[in-house]
Amino acid sequence: MDHSPHPMNRPAPAPARPRPPRPVSRRTRKLIAPLLAAAVVAVLAPAATSAPAAGSVADAAPAPALSGPPDGSCMRPGWTATATRIDPKDTHHAFVGNGYLGQRVPPNGTGYAAPGGATGWPLKTPAYDGSFVSGLYAKGPKNVAGRQAIAALPTWTTLNVTTGGAHPDTFSSATAPGRISHYRQTLSLRCGFLRTSLTWTAADGRSTDLVYDVLADRTDAHTAAVRLRMTPHWTGHATVTDLLDGRGARRIAPTHTAATADGTMDVAFRTDGTRTDGAVASTLRTGPGIPTARTPRPGPSGHLTNRQSLSFPVRSGRPYELTKYLGVDTALTSRSPRAAADAASQRAARRGWDALFARHTAAWRRLWRSDIEVTGHRALQSWVRAAQYGLLSSTRAGSRNSIGPTGLTSDNYAGEIFWDAETWMYPGLLATHPALARSIVDYRYRTRAAARANARKLGYDGLFYAWTSGSKGDLWNECHSWDPPHCRTQNHLMGDISLAAWQYYLATKDTAWLRSRGWPVLKGIAAFWASRATRNPDGSYSVKNVAGPDEYSNGVNDAVFTNAGAATALRHATRAAALLGLHAPASWNALADKLRIPYDAKHHRFWQYAGYRGTTIKQADTVLLIHPLHWPMSPLQAASTLDYYAARTDPDGPAMTDSVHAIDAAGLGEPGCSTYTYLLRAIKPFVRGPFAQFSEARGTKAGADDPHAGRPAQDFLTGKGGFLQTFTYGLTGLRMEEDRLRLDPMLPPQLSDGVTLHGLHWQGRTYDIALRAHHTTVRLAAGAPMRIATPEGEKVVSRGLPAVLKTRRPDLAATSNAARCAPARATSEESGMYAAAAVDGNTATAWTPDTPTATLTVDLGRITTIGQITPHWTATRPKSAVTQVSQDGRHWYGTGYSGRTPARYVRIVVHSEAHGPGGGTPPKRPGLTELTVNTVAVGDR
Repeated sequence: MDHSPHPMNRPAPAPARPRPPRPVSRRTRKLIAPLLAAAVVAVLAPAATSAPAAGSVADAAPAPALSGPPDGSCMRPGWTATATRIDPKDTHHAFVGNGYLGQRVPPNGTGYAAPGGATGWPLKTPAYDGSFVSGLYAKGPKNVAGRQAIAALPTWTTLNVTTGGAHPDTFSSATAPGRISHYRQTLSLRCGFLRTSLTWTAADGRSTDLVYDVLADRTDAHTAAVRLRMTPHWTGHATVTDLLDGRGARRIAPTHTAATADGTMDVAFRTDGTRTDGAVASTLRTGPGIPTARTPRPGPSGHLTNRQSLSFPVRSGRPYELTKYLGVDTALTSRSPRAAADAASQRAARRGWDALFARHTAAWRRLWRSDIEVTGHRALQSWVRAAQYGLLSSTRAGSRNSIGPTGLTSDNYAGEIFWDAETWMYPGLLATHPALARSIVDYRYRTRAAARANARKLGYDGLFYAWTSGSKGDLWNECHSWDPPHCRTQNHLMGDISLAAWQYYLATKDTAWLRSRGWPVLKGIAAFWASRATRNPDGSYSVKNVAGPDEYSNGVNDAVFTNAGAATALRHATRAAALLGLHAPASWNALADKLRIPYDAKHHRFWQYAGYRGTTIKQADTVLLIHPLHWPMSPLQAASTLDYYAARTDPDGPAMTDSVHAIDAAGLGEPGCSTYTYLLRAIKPFVRGPFAQFSEARGTKAGADDPHAGRPAQDFLTGKGGFLQTFTYGLTGLRMEEDRLRLDPMLPPQLSDGVTLHGLHWQGRTYDIALRAHHTTVRLAAGAPMRIATPEGEKVVSRGLPAVLKTRRPDLAATSNAARCAPARATSEESGMYAAAAVDGNTATAWTPDTPTATLTVDLGRITTIGQITPHWTATRPKSAVTQVSQDGRHWYGTGYSGRTPARYVRIVVHSEAHGPGGGTPPKRPGLTELTVNTVAVGDR
């Protein structure tokens, strides 16, 4: 965490002085530091970062501050993410978004950047910092056979600064880190804007303090703004260039560019293939320090590019301010998108920065009335809020569009809509922001015409939604996977969509919505399943030739999650019809009862599909029966299913899998603390960069055995959504029913300081859940009294009368293993295979070192007489292992320990092969599934 003060939170004099282009001395930094105020806290990512670029200033020494509107509440500790140096190798750049418009911003705080590398499947094109509008799709490139992909706008954040004189120089997104000092880039999660402050030293030695603020207006979806505040340490003339940069555009063609005398310019475009017109407009306005009589002059335009510049005299040490106000619109939301974009830009300019900023930040603070507070875990808290920010910045109430796996942050996954929306991102939003979640289910209602046509062409009744979809949902023009044929076989999507529609009704009890929008989708999907299933000779029904969520298995029969989802969809449709007084065929429930559900009675677990025999799976599949499907099963069946498939999941698969493992483990409550192991595995291996963005995979490829997988997507909102569900549904045990909530709260010992969920919503009510080490309190903040079902019986919560429940603590169950759930640390760990797994009471998890020699140390909490110590290994055993004990953690004895000795600490030193077979491949490291430490009773000594 970065605790140094932020340079922009109070005015400070900027002395006129020469600024030579040399590194700032340590003494100078110490003199500057006391001028700063208003501490900020940065998000720490676990991934290591590279050293600063040669010649760059890596320190956090601040630039002199400029005055501005008060924003101290936006920079509160725990609510910011900060970079204090530029790492050219880090591509996880910050982004801003308002649910309609999103933009990545490069480290320099302005302009277009292409950080290198390629995006993942399906585009696999060069990566770039793009700007995206929700629902704006175009014809894709040739390598995807022209199937749709999200379009990208010209980059709109550019405000370049040029020094005048005999040797002019320009600051832009391309300015090298070696010319930048006093650097800080801070993303305010609380207020939804990005601030970049730095000192730029031009080639001739003249230095200028620059501060950029970038936001996409939360109150006016079609507007954005970029404010530049600059303090030159030289006297002369400066030029600021406002640029709409066509280098950031993808899959659009220009139709018009223009500039007006009042400082507004625009770029109009039409999307490739889909031929949707749109425009981006910018109005440049001067602020303090620049005479208002000065107006921008148009510059040369180019392909999807337009520019205007403003030149003015500057004096050393004096501050100057300019702001560009953006307007964006398309034919999807306006009959005259160019005129609408110009009007939005000018509307924002008339408001001015202070008013726009105040409205925008107030709107963001209202969103944060729903929050998750994790006490005593700074890093975990920062990851939770970064995950919430990712979803909030890519969703918007009233939107007609859903959310892709990376939202509005990139064109990964072509920006299209997958099952990720309904299964991974939607549930957490539904519990906290049902108005935002509604756009996800309404998108399926809007695209049902194409779904009906898809089903008809495939020979089915009802609705068949494309596995990946864009503007309309047309299977052949929008879906991207035909080899393997996921576009035809990922039929579980129909169950996912139906479940989401029913969940929306449970969350809101909006019968009008159910009748007008929910029922057409539920009915159409039920009709599809009725035509999709085939009757077997024994009277049962099968769904053949499908692919479940596990994409390593294609063309299988009776995939268990697919069939269970189909049965659930048929039953929910029948129930919805009854609620609405409509008729549903009796055959729907009959079919639901007769669909085959593969099950291994000998081992009390469900088979992933008919004939499954334990092969590696790519991602969560069968475990989804437990959550979110809530398929009826005994605790033994659930535990056997979870442990079996968790141990067979590809650790290099997509990032969301361990979140459902954590939710399932929390609900089971088996003795131990594996819930925390899975929770940590659901986030820590995937966090990247100073802004806690989420990578799709822990390594460089999303799915080791998937030949089509490419570079992991980022910012992977699918994973963030799953991670947030571990809190909203896992720790709380929250399940929504028609007339009550079901709660069964639990905490692992690592979170015993408490977790509080603020501003949850259910059927018009707002409530909080405060989980503490032994008791959980449910408080109603607004709305009518509500019934909650708990393991202790039914309770009623009303305003002023909270309910207090017991917090389940599986770690406190009786055990003879003194090491279970004790604090553990290791000298090395493979990503996701952490030390805590060796003592969590579950042999489906394991600690795996990533070095040939490693040590695991467990603190038993007090000195006790230790008897037998037994390590339990995975199939890969160590070359050798030595067990030792200690009373103080410094002096170790008992090599090869097997006696009865008073000790507090136990450690095991593991030696494994340094090289893989043949010396050219990485070795497979041993895994410690559980370390058992038996204590000796007093009478047995």
